[in-house]
Amino acid sequence: MSHVHSWRHSRLARAVSIGAAAATLLVVVQPLPAHAATLTGTLALTSPANGKLAALTKNQVVTLTVSGAGATALSEDNVVAVKLGADPNCDDLTNYVVTSATTITVKTPSTGCIASSAAEEVAILFNDIASPDTIAKASAITFVSPPKLGLLATKPVINDNSSAISDVTKQAQRFLTSGAQVVRVKAAADFAFDPRTTAGLKANLGGKDGTDVKVYDATTGLTQRTAATATDQTVTADVGNYLTFKTATGMDATNDTIVITQNGVSKSFLKADTGADVVLGPSITSLNVTSGKATGGTVVAITGANFNKTLSAYANDGSNTVKVMFCGIEADNYGVTSPATPAVNSTGTIITVITPNVTADALGVGATNYAGVCPVSIQEGSWVSPLNGATSFSFLNE
Repeated sequence: MSHVHSWRHSRLARAVSIGAAAATLLVVVQPLPAHAATLTGTLALTSPANGKLAALTKNQVVTLTVSGAGATALSEDNVVAVKLGADPNCDDLTNYVVTSATTITVKTPSTGCIASSAAEEVAILFNDIASPDTIAKASAITFVSPPKLGLLATKPVINDNSSAISDVTKQAQRFLTSGAQVVRVKAAADFAFDPRTTAGLKANLGGKDGTDVKVYDATTGLTQRTAATATDQTVTADVGNYLTFKTATGMDATNDTIVITQNGVSKSFLKADTGADVVLGPSITSLNVTSGKATGGTVVAITGANFNKTLSAYANDGSNTVKVMFCGIEADNYGVTSPATPAVNSTGTIITVITPNVTADALGVGATNYAGVCPVSIQEGSWVSPLNGATSFSFLNE
């Protein structure tokens, strides 16, 4: 009996020993937690070149490039995400495309990324999204609050010369491709156009940069705001203010988009956002005679662009579809007989008319006045050519 018991005891002891050893072995082979590593390579943000993006704006493209000796090659197999700044919505973006072993592009998410007060880190994440290896660059990207305009119903983009019209529905929003018009733009109630040189405020309409950009106060829209110096740190603008700019020549009539740039980021506003319309219409650039008798009879050659070239449109029997107006009074005659000059030349750049009698009833001079300066315009259908410094005719009381 003792031998049997001893054998059983020995076998049990061995079993316990083997089990303990196995347990020990299992503990030994347990995988160790992964540790993130910084991989070889120098990361650069190559686009946008200034490292700035509009905050809270979706689908903006960022390009990152890895370089340096022994740099980690990028591939769809080893890259798991891209980080753009500190916003949690932008720190593990997966909508990237590896375009080469050294270049990757990524878009901002549908929420965009929140504005940042300083430049933030960008990084490419590798291998394990839970504890990724990285190639990073500090202080690489800044998200800037982009320009914001007033609501469509308020007509945020208008012709400046109609800004004094209190009835918003009657303010003009059409701009000629020939340029030289002043545009007035109203900021949203929580955004301010910045007049400082360092802000780099620019405006583009019809695919062309405007000139003579100015900022005006929000209260009246008449007081121009300026900065004391280019490095002035005090913003002298107020929210909901205005900017004006002069349109360039050669704008694209199919492009009604207005682009506002400030602090290194741009925002595009479509016609659906602003109501602004770039059109190919008649415009006046000069008058060969700028004064004449208030009783009329002065022959004036009006030079401009995009005039209707059809002679019947200037018929003198009342059926004309084009009208040339002096102080709201239609020209007395289109074309002259001696010397024979047609109402419009073949290229649609010169209209010849005879001034009307504007005494006592001229809309622009006044019912009791017999002399004064009158605006000259061309009307065709609903279109009225814009007024500018070249569209004035002085009627003289002689």
